[in-house]
Amino acid sequence: MEILSLGEKIKRRRKELDMTLKDLAGDRITPGQISLVESGRSNPSMDLLEYLAATLKTSVEYLMESEETQAENICTYFEQVAESYILDNDTITAERYIENSLYYAEKYSLEYRKARNLYLRAKIYMAKGENVSAQQFFLSANVIFIKNNNFEEMVQTFLYLGKITLELKAYHSATSYLKQAEKLYIDRNIGDDFLLGEIYFTISKTYFKLEDVKNSMNYAFLAKQKFEQIYDQKKYAKTLLLISEEYNKNGDLANAIKYSKKTLEVYKNLQDLENVSYIENNLGRLFYQFENIEESFKHYEIAKELREKNKDSRLPETLINICENYIKLKDIASCTSVMKDIEDNLDPSNYSDIIEFMLIKFRVLIIKESYLEAESVLLDTFKVSQDSENLKKAGEIAVMLGKFYLDQKKDTEAARFLDEGVGIFKKLGIIRN
Repeated sequence: MEILSLGEKIKRRRKELDMTLKDLAGDRITPGQISLVESGRSNPSMDLLEYLAATLKTSVEYLMESEETQAENICTYFEQVAESYILDNDTITAERYIENSLYYAEKYSLEYRKARNLYLRAKIYMAKGENVSAQQFFLSANVIFIKNNNFEEMVQTFLYLGKITLELKAYHSATSYLKQAEKLYIDRNIGDDFLLGEIYFTISKTYFKLEDVKNSMNYAFLAKQKFEQIYDQKKYAKTLLLISEEYNKNGDLANAIKYSKKTLEVYKNLQDLENVSYIENNLGRLFYQFENIEESFKHYEIAKELREKNKDSRLPETLINICENYIKLKDIASCTSVMKDIEDNLDPSNYSDIIEFMLIKFRVLIIKESYLEAESVLLDTFKVSQDSENLKKAGEIAVMLGKFYLDQKKDTEAARFLDEGVGIFKKLGIIRN
């Protein structure tokens, strides 16, 4: 990655467009003036800069971006890649990227980036189990974070120092670091609930080691409440939105914007989860139709897990699909178990899910040869479909009743329901006279 001066950017872009100095100068200035700008011996006016940006088909912002800003962006990239490798337990590659970042941080005197490099090195030592070295690097990083008032980074560093000293069985030191993390988080209103939950959890563990059961339990419950709030994403988003609105009412626009941004992130995450669960559910349905039940189950289970986590109203749909798989396998015991989950999650106003659930019950009863009960369930299903004005489904169920009665050798009832089904389909225009 290269860091370019203003003149170097202009020259490189000109070469990319295969332009001569004369082409770029046009009628606006002389080629000599362009040459002076490219060599760094002359600074262009704002008017000239706008002309150059337009002619070179680039932006003024790109041309004006300082070398320090470019270095900052390059460091950020290297750090993000390094952190990804740390999470993937590839510390050797992570160290290489940290070295790359440190080169630019040192060259351009980027204090914050130097601190981030120390912080990431500490995380590498933690990953290797070298806690004493990790502690030293975290302390060095925190000196710079404190100097520059990087409050969130300070909280995270105190948390890691607390974890390390807890691991080293220095419980009183751990308590001190963790309490600093908690106090700073609250005083500076950091606004990262997962971070606070982790602080509470680690404090609870530390008090437990100190045999202070009362404080350990108190912090365990605080952690539990915080994580429950986060896991219920819809409730969490609403809470963040209310906080944002409250800050706005009080004229604190900075915090109002911060919390509204977090609210939007949670809602976007919810939308992403809903989209993924929809796709996984439909993949399960496709594999069911391909009669690849094993693969179908895999996708249904992913959809089920996402919809449970997301408190998605479409969870019964996935559970009903899972039941259909079990029916296909004639595994009635497993199907019956899932049916209990469906009953617990059914929305009384969602007639579509209710009808599909009742049809699952009917199919299970048929397999069990409980024909009287099956008849009763199917008649009830027909009534629900009529009452909810789901005429297409009512027509389908009427035909099912007709076929059921044919199998039971009840020709009169069979004829009545088959006629009724045909009548409904004619009314809907599905069947023509």
